[in-house]
Amino acid sequence: MRLALTWLVAAALAGCNSSGSGDSTSGGALTVVHTPTAPAATGPASGPLVRTCDRSLAAEVRGVLRSQGFPGNPELGPAPTGTRRLSACDLGPVEISMDNAPDAVKRYQNRIVETTQFFGGHRNRVPREIAGVGDISLGAAGASWLPWIHQLLSARGKRVLIVSVGGGQLSDSESLAAAIAISRAVYERLGVDRTDRG
Repeated sequence: MRLALTWLVAAALAGCNSSGSGDSTSGGALTVVHTPTAPAATGPASGPLVRTCDRSLAAEVRGVLRSQGFPGNPELGPAPTGTRRLSACDLGPVEISMDNAPDAVKRYQNRIVETTQFFGGHRNRVPREIAGVGDISLGAAGASWLPWIHQLLSARGKRVLIVSVGGGQLSDSESLAAAIAISRAVYERLGVDRTDRG
């Protein structure tokens, strides 16, 4: 749910400066509409994350969270949803989704550019490039951290992986470290390396 709201807010913010005033920080009220994280399929859930969203992934994510200082033993009941084009895995304080639709990487790049333009005057809201996670051909731009919502977006091949670490239990640096480790684990489970072209 948080992921869908994030995408919706980013899309709405991208259109806020269409008046041509040049002032991207002024504007009226923003209306947020709740949409599901991944579309409901007419049949059983499918997609890359649906195949990997299981107890084994939950155990790995739990270990990552605890290594970063998440208190207690987080409840992570894996809940896969989605289709071949957009699949998701809800693990309580961690939400993972994958955009596997055509032009996913272009949408990711546009989102990062538009978010940077909109929040350019707010240092803590500007996406930060993260090296070593995304497609090697994209360099550090292959992955971006959105610190105010603890979300890591990364592109490999034609896919975009989004990992949100919530729950308010970890600092920004701990959330980032967890998101990086979870992203790498999911890519490994999917057999997608940093030079994948598929």
